[in-house]
Amino acid sequence: KSAVSPRVLVIPMARMELRVCRLRRCRRHAPRAALLLVAGSLLVALTRLASDESCSPGLAFAAGLENMPTGTPKLYGYDHSHYTVRCRMALGLKRMPYRMIWVAEDDAETPTQLVGKKITPIIEFPGEAPMPESADIIARVDGDEAYGPPVLKPKTERPDIDAWVKTLSVPMRNLGRPRYIRSSMLPEFHSYSARERFVTTHPLPDPVTGETLSKADWAALPKEDRVKVYDHYWTDSEAQLTALNKALLGVDGLIASDKHVSPHGISWDDIVFFSRLRGLTLIKGVNLPAPLESYLTAMSEQTDVPLLTQMAL
Repeated sequence: KSAVSPRVLVIPMARMELRVCRLRRCRRHAPRAALLLVAGSLLVALTRLASDESCSPGLAFAAGLENMPTGTPKLYGYDHSHYTVRCRMALGLKRMPYRMIWVAEDDAETPTQLVGKKITPIIEFPGEAPMPESADIIARVDGDEAYGPPVLKPKTERPDIDAWVKTLSVPMRNLGRPRYIRSSMLPEFHSYSARERFVTTHPLPDPVTGETLSKADWAALPKEDRVKVYDHYWTDSEAQLTALNKALLGVDGLIASDKHVSPHGISWDDIVFFSRLRGLTLIKGVNLPAPLESYLTAMSEQTDVPLLTQMAL
């Protein structure tokens, strides 16, 4: 049973018989009087209920009990970035409250003011200098004794996982990047200039030769040529999906548990593994093998980092 008993709201009707209006000349005012009496009685009842300290916290007008504490750290980053995801995972596992500040893809000013260059993620603790680099951020968060002992075990060597993830990298990239800029939900891509900058700085392979240009050579291409390549991989999703779904079958035997990827418990292995594979959930039509789907779902819940399934394209 619930610890909080349901509260019944009783509204006195204040002698709705309106006996004072028995005279014929007052009868036409009875409906208005009744309405006023009901409204007045309701207002009194609600006022008393709102001021009652035993009021159920589920009521809309009850005082909020879960507001973020003052002085919580600020994390700056991108939703699609696996480096930002790594930091969010550590904060979630540690149950450390934080303010998530999404940085637009074309916003160089904010990170430059914080750490002197365009980079994310960045964390800012009150009274401390802003800190870039996900590894340093995670070490700082996990080592914060105010939120208990460290929760992450050390990273282990998993060449089996590294080799498997490498087989996913090309189709994931070819499917993921065109979807990032088409998603209306990823906050870093809410403007045309942000999307254009991402396309300019993130090459995709030539559809004919398969060659991937350097970032400098890619940026030197006419804008129309870069857009054509991105459009090709958007319309060519079926072929890329076939390759990706085939590669995903290789996950069999790699995941120790839906709670942690390696046998020794939740560790840096999970920070790397989950952050690299979360992007799969943005791809509509991907066939996640059962062990991988269970792991991603459970780790999302453990770390309080949502998957992208509901916005899949």
